Amino acid sequence: MSFLIVFIFLVVSFNAFSANEMVAVELQNGVELDWFQMTMGLAGGLALFLYGMDLMVRSLMMVAGDKMKGLLAKLTTNRVMGALTGAGITAVIQSSSITTVLTVGFVSAGLMTLTQAAGVIMGANLGTTVTAQIVAFKVTNFALLMIAVGFLMNFAGKLNKTRALGQLILGLGLIFFGMNLMSQGMAPLRSYQPFLDLMLEMQNPFLAILVGAFFTALIQSSSATIGIIIVMASNGFLTLPAGIALAMGAHIGTTITALLASIGKSRDALRTALVHTLFNVLVTLIWLPLIPDLAQWAVWMSSHDPGVNGSMAVLAQNVPREIANANTLMVAIALIVLLPFAPVFVWAVNRLVPKIEEEKVSMDLKPDHLDESFISTPSVAIQAVTLEIQSYQKQQSLFYKRMVALISDPDINKLSKEMVNLQKFKSYQQQILSYLARTAQGPLSDSEHTTYTELMLIVHGFESMRTAMEDHIVKVIDRMISEDIKPSDTMLNLVGQLTNEVAKSIDKSLNSLLENDPDSAIEVMGAESKIEHLIQEALDHQLKRFQRTEKRLSIFRFEMEIIEGFKQLYSLSKRLARAELGKANAATKAAHGEQKS
Repeated sequence: MSFLIVFIFLVVSFNAFSANEMVAVELQNGVELDWFQMTMGLAGGLALFLYGMDLMVRSLMMVAGDKMKGLLAKLTTNRVMGALTGAGITAVIQSSSITTVLTVGFVSAGLMTLTQAAGVIMGANLGTTVTAQIVAFKVTNFALLMIAVGFLMNFAGKLNKTRALGQLILGLGLIFFGMNLMSQGMAPLRSYQPFLDLMLEMQNPFLAILVGAFFTALIQSSSATIGIIIVMASNGFLTLPAGIALAMGAHIGTTITALLASIGKSRDALRTALVHTLFNVLVTLIWLPLIPDLAQWAVWMSSHDPGVNGSMAVLAQNVPREIANANTLMVAIALIVLLPFAPVFVWAVNRLVPKIEEEKVSMDLKPDHLDESFISTPSVAIQAVTLEIQSYQKQQSLFYKRMVALISDPDINKLSKEMVNLQKFKSYQQQILSYLARTAQGPLSDSEHTTYTELMLIVHGFESMRTAMEDHIVKVIDRMISEDIKPSDTMLNLVGQLTNEVAKSIDKSLNSLLENDPDSAIEVMGAESKIEHLIQEALDHQLKRFQRTEKRLSIFRFEMEIIEGFKQLYSLSKRLARAELGKANAATKAAHGEQKS
């Protein structure tokens, strides 16, 4: 289907390309502009450009997604490393939006502080300047060759990574071919005075910033906007200061996309988006009065071809590279200056979006990380599910502690709220499961398929745990409250010890799978003797105090049902631990096999 779309775009664009050649000839003979044909060329070129950008991002995520996740997962509290990581990842995947969304996920899951996230997001802005550097090279003559090679690799490749690499080359070719078509579409405007007068208005930096921001918010890609700015510059329509101001607007416009994406998400998502906004706006404010100086530095960095300064031909030859260099220079210097003030950015966004009481206690029982736009990129979607599972486990752990507290201090109002939460947990699980199932509809690498299987096992484990808690703990406490029955102090002490051991086993079993940690799995299996001892001790206590009275029989039955519930929870944690140990043993055997061979 994707290649059918590309084919249609190519046919339309080729027609527009030919038409634009005819328009250029007609202009020399004094014929009016053919706006329809020019619009076809511009629209077809822009469509190919954006489609190529999307294809390149998705293929890059397939090729480098695992490395990207690993880098983010190993991020330290060092904000310099955070900035370098954000820049490196964004330079690879060519999308600061994906980097920002993943960073938001880590913050929401508690794996990264907002200060760390600030460093990553600042670095991501530097990573986006790589796109401008790429498109500033004059490689449009090789665009069709890249499309042909990329198509053949994707069509004939037998390995997933080979096909992904083919899609990457195809996407890059479409980007350059789209730029070429847009350039040809704009060519007739070189002799159209009203348009040239309009471009002169771009010398006003405030207007240029506004135009750049609006257009970026419209197409939701600062990289695409800067690519189009370079196309315009390659036709001699823009001076360097005007190109710099438009690029500034593009950086502000991309923050609008992030703010819109945070609507309906967690408050941490909004804070992270605000860090992005504050940084980009501040960069623009700092450089706005220094645009002439920045332009001089960019010219110094670039290699100039001889010519009459200011002529359209010289502008077309030199300005694209100068805009790319100015864009990189602007963000790099701002990053160096502002990175030490990352805590100030965090303080500011926390003042703008203060923590509310509900947020301090717990989060809503609904997904925060399962973005539908990730489905087409399995590596990112799987990472989103991993973050969601970690968030779910935090909520389940809080729920578990509240239920344990109700055993010793029953309260019908609190229990009623937890019964409502049980239904929310059920809906929460179904949403994760549905998202995970749709993730597997796309091509998965071997490592992604392994992770997918583990995540599916964990989600089904959550469902079994919820059922065990509902049937053997929540319902039992409800009946105990209705019959005014409370366990003895000795039994409560034993149950308290048992619940602590079970809680540790659940957390360790999940961590063993999510972090590939067989040591945690071994600890879960090793806790069996202690848990069995506590269960036996509770049973012995029951038998010693056994009395044939109706109330005592009810207490005995309720206490044993509660113990059975925790026993089932431990059995479920052992099942997850065994899965991790099985995977570790298989990896060990495979390693020994390779050594022997």
